[in-house]
Amino acid sequence: MFEATGFQALPGYILERIALYVSNRESTFAMTIYDPSYCDDKPVKAYLPLMAVNRTLRVIAASLFYRFASMEIGMSKRSHSRRYVMPSILTLEDVAKIGAQDYVKQIRLEVDAYVLEDGLYKDAGYIEDEIIPLIEKFSKFTSANTFYLTHNADSDFMYESKRRWRHVGEHPEDPKSKVLEDVDIAGALDKIKRAVVEAVPRARRVVFLGGNQNMYNPTEHDKKLNRNVLDFMESLVSSLALGHVSLIKTKVSKGLLASLSSSQMALRSITLSHNKGTQQHIEIVRRNWSRLEKLHLDHLTTHAVVRMTWGDGGSGTLVYPRLKHLCINVCSGSRSAIQRQPTTNPFPALTTLICHGQFPFSTSIILTEGAKHIRRLDLDLDADLMEEYGNNLFAERSFEALENVTLGWCVRGSPRVPQSQVLFTKALSIGAKTQVAHLHNLKVDWLDSASLKGLHALATLHSLDMELTSITPVQALMIFNACPQLQRAYISLQDETERRYSEIRMPDEAELTEFQETHKGCKSKLQSLGIYSTGFSRSRRAAEYIVMIANVLPCLKRVCVSSFIRVIPNKYIPDNAFASKLYDAINSALKRKAYKNNTKIHSIDFTIDNCW
Repeated sequence: MFEATGFQALPGYILERIALYVSNRESTFAMTIYDPSYCDDKPVKAYLPLMAVNRTLRVIAASLFYRFASMEIGMSKRSHSRRYVMPSILTLEDVAKIGAQDYVKQIRLEVDAYVLEDGLYKDAGYIEDEIIPLIEKFSKFTSANTFYLTHNADSDFMYESKRRWRHVGEHPEDPKSKVLEDVDIAGALDKIKRAVVEAVPRARRVVFLGGNQNMYNPTEHDKKLNRNVLDFMESLVSSLALGHVSLIKTKVSKGLLASLSSSQMALRSITLSHNKGTQQHIEIVRRNWSRLEKLHLDHLTTHAVVRMTWGDGGSGTLVYPRLKHLCINVCSGSRSAIQRQPTTNPFPALTTLICHGQFPFSTSIILTEGAKHIRRLDLDLDADLMEEYGNNLFAERSFEALENVTLGWCVRGSPRVPQSQVLFTKALSIGAKTQVAHLHNLKVDWLDSASLKGLHALATLHSLDMELTSITPVQALMIFNACPQLQRAYISLQDETERRYSEIRMPDEAELTEFQETHKGCKSKLQSLGIYSTGFSRSRRAAEYIVMIANVLPCLKRVCVSSFIRVIPNKYIPDNAFASKLYDAINSALKRKAYKNNTKIHSIDFTIDNCW
């Protein structure tokens, strides 16, 4: 079915999305784009049949299948037992044997210092004769641009070696201990580092995946080997011309801090995730202030974030002149005016501001000044923040460049109706040319045609996302009609009635006709409608109203039911089975007499999907 000339002529990015869709990996692959620290290291077997379709698709599928591989240096036979647990992990040796090295983009580097030491103990030429030639086989991996570095100080992979050498350092009279003291493991690792840098010359991104740094009952020799491996990683980093670094649950030593802060580095992007926000982590960001363009902070405290804007010497504000994208995810802790706040805007070039959780800054200067150049604003508000900033900050058309807006609520649970109304109104009025709006987790029972008047963003909106903000079928059509440019919408649908479960029935033929007549003047240009969830007591009743809505939208081409978050009282629960049940109910609804000769409704593509 893919052999048509038209298919082969499709752009590469379209073919990639097709391959991802067929393999059901769209949402996973999207994570690697959104968060550079996300590690998807398991090749998907669903790509393999696509490689046999034709040459065009073979290249696309191979680039996805072989995207990630592992470089194992000195790994013991015991360490290879992990393949019985995760047999799908590819090694560079596997990839090189079949000549697919050009497709590798990301490499996980693993080192077992115990095995290297064991090899040097038995053969002084072990590194030059066995390890270096092995790495040189990988010299053709010129497309790889990312290293994933991980080190478990006390992992199962090292257990066998540690068990055999547990006496080392404890019994100086043991002849093996004296011999091992002469083994230059640091020098061996330095040789390996130079070989790795030559083998992967284009690496510009490094992701530290942390690991277990706590050793169980270590000897002095264990501590020395652990330090040698960490020094090797720090030296490797200092030898690369990095543009991006991610630190995931990773301690920062003075050596690593120095490497990531040197003038030779050109760090434009930094990700800090699940760290305590120590002074060393903060300093990595501060010392790269002049070059930084993207900053992703995940699970840090408000105080740690604010400290990144402190000037040297305890006064003034540290300004990041090139920072365009700032993402603060799951920020916790209290926001206090007592903490020293920036006195000038620390981010004068910011175009994307995302903050999920507590907004860390008490001063409004970042938003008031940013209103001139922020294009995407994704902000969780709270009562205090709304009161502090008031109507001046979020005044109508106050954000001159805003194109994509999300205003949410950072307090657990949904905001009350007055707060929801403010969030809804502000999101659709603060931008001068908003094209994408996200209205999540709001209560909009008050929504009617009168409340939509004056929301000028509706005139320019192309995409609307209302996840966990339930609206009725009538409200949905009212919103679609009010947005003349709207192409795509994703909604959470709820029933019109509040009658008891036993009294709720399916709409009869007269009701179908009445609904059609009432909304026959619909001029919406909506082409794609996504259904996140439905607050209906029966899936068949929900299906009836989804079909009724689809029938009156003149330009609709696609209806997609998400897999699925089902509404029960005050709670949302993932429920894939309900999505299938709803899809079957939609097919049953389409067989009703009222739609028998309706070519328009039967031309719409009703599907189930995991992402949009």
